[in-house]
Amino acid sequence: MTLRFRWNGQQLTGRPGDSIAAALSAAQVTRFGTGGNGQPRGPFCGMGVCQDCAVKVDGRTGRLACMTTLRDGMEIEAQDDRATPSVATEGAPLDVEQVTVDVAVLGAGPAGLAAATRLARAGLQVLVLDERSDAGGQYYKPRSAGFRGGAAADAQHREGDARRQAATDAGVRIAGGQTVWFARADEAGRFDLRSLGGDGGLAVAARSVILATGAYEVPAMVPGWTLPGVQSIGSAQTLARRYGVVPGKRVLIAGNGPLAWQLAHEIKQLGGNVVTVLERAAVADRGALLRAGLAAPGLALDGLRYRLGMRRSGVPLRTGWDVAAVTGDAKADGAVLRHIASGRTETIAADAICIGEGFAPQLEIARLLGAPLRLDPRTRAPLVIREDDGATAVAGLWVAGDAGSMGGARVAEAQGALAAHGVARYLGKDLPADPSHARRMARARRFQSALWTLFDAPPRAPVPDETTVCRCEAVTAASVRAAIAAGATDPGAVKRATRLGMGRCQGRYCVPAALRLLAEAGRDTAPETLLAPQIPVRPVPVAALTVEKPEWGGHRESSPSARPSAGEAADFGEITADLAIVGGGVTGISAALFAAREGASVVVLDRGRLNAEASGGNAGSLHLQLLSWDFGAKAVGGGGLQLATLPLQQESIALWGDLERELGADFEMSVTGGLMVAESEAQIPFLEQKAASEATLGVHTEVIGPDRLRQIAPQVSDRMVAAAWCPGEGKINPLAASNALIAAARAAGVRFEEQAGVTAIAATSDGHHLQTTRGVVHAKRLLLAAGGWSGELGRMLGAPIPVKGAPLQMVVTERTAPILPCLLAHADRHLTMKQTAAGTVLIGGAWTARTGPSGQPQVLPDSLEGNLWVAARSVPAVGGLRVLRSWAAMNIDIDGAPLLGALPGVPGVAVAASANGYTLGPLMGREAASLALHGRARQDLAPFDFDRF
Repeated sequence: MTLRFRWNGQQLTGRPGDSIAAALSAAQVTRFGTGGNGQPRGPFCGMGVCQDCAVKVDGRTGRLACMTTLRDGMEIEAQDDRATPSVATEGAPLDVEQVTVDVAVLGAGPAGLAAATRLARAGLQVLVLDERSDAGGQYYKPRSAGFRGGAAADAQHREGDARRQAATDAGVRIAGGQTVWFARADEAGRFDLRSLGGDGGLAVAARSVILATGAYEVPAMVPGWTLPGVQSIGSAQTLARRYGVVPGKRVLIAGNGPLAWQLAHEIKQLGGNVVTVLERAAVADRGALLRAGLAAPGLALDGLRYRLGMRRSGVPLRTGWDVAAVTGDAKADGAVLRHIASGRTETIAADAICIGEGFAPQLEIARLLGAPLRLDPRTRAPLVIREDDGATAVAGLWVAGDAGSMGGARVAEAQGALAAHGVARYLGKDLPADPSHARRMARARRFQSALWTLFDAPPRAPVPDETTVCRCEAVTAASVRAAIAAGATDPGAVKRATRLGMGRCQGRYCVPAALRLLAEAGRDTAPETLLAPQIPVRPVPVAALTVEKPEWGGHRESSPSARPSAGEAADFGEITADLAIVGGGVTGISAALFAAREGASVVVLDRGRLNAEASGGNAGSLHLQLLSWDFGAKAVGGGGLQLATLPLQQESIALWGDLERELGADFEMSVTGGLMVAESEAQIPFLEQKAASEATLGVHTEVIGPDRLRQIAPQVSDRMVAAAWCPGEGKINPLAASNALIAAARAAGVRFEEQAGVTAIAATSDGHHLQTTRGVVHAKRLLLAAGGWSGELGRMLGAPIPVKGAPLQMVVTERTAPILPCLLAHADRHLTMKQTAAGTVLIGGAWTARTGPSGQPQVLPDSLEGNLWVAARSVPAVGGLRVLRSWAAMNIDIDGAPLLGALPGVPGVAVAASANGYTLGPLMGREAASLALHGRARQDLAPFDFDRF
């Protein structure tokens, strides 16, 4: 049977069971789209990690070609992230089945199938979730129905068939095609898992979880590795083993380990042309070869068979060689080969470059569930801390197989069996231990140890500056090194400086690269420095998560702990300054800059990292009109103070513009105007009253009808009947703006001390003495600008500060063409939304988050779904995008208005805090600096001091 489909209007054919990527690869198509920075995109990982195979299918963007099964009649197009608008759809959310089980197993590879089969035989209810439609994982992947090769299935395929059948016979339910996007342990110790698939989703409540999610291939980052035509060895093997597709006409394979040999053997069996195989190791340790053969004779014979097959078919194997660069313009056309020992190079022509640098475990869900990590002593990669049976420090959580550390299929199966025994015992079931599993795992580990002694390769040379290390955002090694040289000490700081890790792959490739570059510069690379785990775990369609939820009902008061940092910074001893500022957010940074410009010596203390909490986690809206919950019946205290804040916001927006010009920096600031949309006639009087009130304070807002609304923002939903239009609103990039202010403050002499939490404050005869975790500060004047943590500092001084912390969530989508020309809010729902200069859409609106058991803010799934429902309802095109990540950041809860004043009863101490902090940041900082240094504030700021309480 032949399947017919169209690719960019051209008629092509595929086979039953093909993925889109397999069908296109068989047709010699390598370029699948264009990235947001204009770079050509093509499939790389073959397993849904890199996201670079995203294409447009039947009008819907963001479909992963490697994970989407081809259907007859499909219309498939290359996706240009800069120009392809998303489909305007408000489709109903997928049906979500509620499932309660004893054990949820995530991953249907060797470890997952082994564990699930044994647990089901013991009488437990077991559900297996896997992203692929067929169980087996990367090792036991089955052949597709339309497999192109003529040779019979090999022993590895037959073993996979047997394990799938055993799981079915045991009564295991395997839910294929399900992407787990959310995982959390509740207070009762049960696990809450959410997944999405083509036909619906699952909401799983489980008493125990086994993570058997496997590993993904680590790329060899060399110049040109992101070109179409370059793919991982595992991706090429999926094409060959599952679909019978040869990845190109002239195939070059370069890696470290026997997987490259197996791929070469399989491509030759399919009639393909392998021009050479490069192996980084010398493969000369005969003792290691003997030990491997004694530990696992069958696997050793497989390796020998692959090698002999390559020799018989004339495939050159070069040991001690690697790829130094990939050549080509819009796609790969060859590679520069390098002899590692001598440095000698030569160039070879090839249109398919298959590269690999080992594997890394998929840790995302383990991290979401709180499993502690350690560093691999050999690779410095983070690994889950677990026992031999996979048990972790999280009650009820096991990590089996390569999801914890690389050991291969035999180790994974043995550990899956051991995990099943541990889980059964945890759940009170009698599953007798089988000593043979431990023996098999020990043998398999001996084989792996001997294997990697045999394939021990020298470390790679430092990545050249011109090499792309973040393929999603086109960030080069030079950019990362520049950020580190400018003071970035961890991946979070690198991310804020460069956008590394903000793309579709969610940092899976580039964060390890950033860790290596940080280590190269002598920075700590402990697991604590990793970016916070993402929700969703993988990008998922906005439309699939749009569920109407009850409107927001108030803040959840909270005081999260500082974000983890690696190790402890060195003590700074004693510092004496004219002004000490506690808090390294936008207000504290701005105050430091203005105070230093007045000639004061200034030190800024932050218990975490600069700009890493509320200021670095907000969406960068420059608000001028009141939000719907700050006016009328919803407003705290009637809304009078919120209304009185508007002239300050107007002044502060102008100050932002002045600073951008003065510093010669790009804040990505634009005053685009802002819309507050109404979807019923009943909401129009609210907008009219709000506009009239704002006009009394000199803020221009007008209520416009549907025609003008669509002229301004054509993508706004047809259900919107009116809007309040405020031309003075806009947006700014908090990462770019704050970093520029920090650099200017440093240049003015400000001293910033991070990881310096204040533990005690005492008055002295000439100011205050601050004890911190890193040293002592003596300051004549003190400014508290610590946001939601200000109350804690007030208690140290014996003075109440009525400022609370309340974490709120933010959401960001993938890039798309311009669909939102201005700021957007809703007249009756909690929503703020804007499109960034990069093309992503930022969605917020004060949907509440929480503080989790670890002390870090956590997104609530109900808030995420409700927020996205309002967003897609307001701008339907948003429903056609995918969510890349969401996060929770500290918000300041006062009474809806800023607080700026001298702390009553404590001479020499000023307090500055604002719930609308980023808009007001530079103005609050400037006036707080004046108040702190001179003891007086502008007369028009009197309504915002402590007297109102």
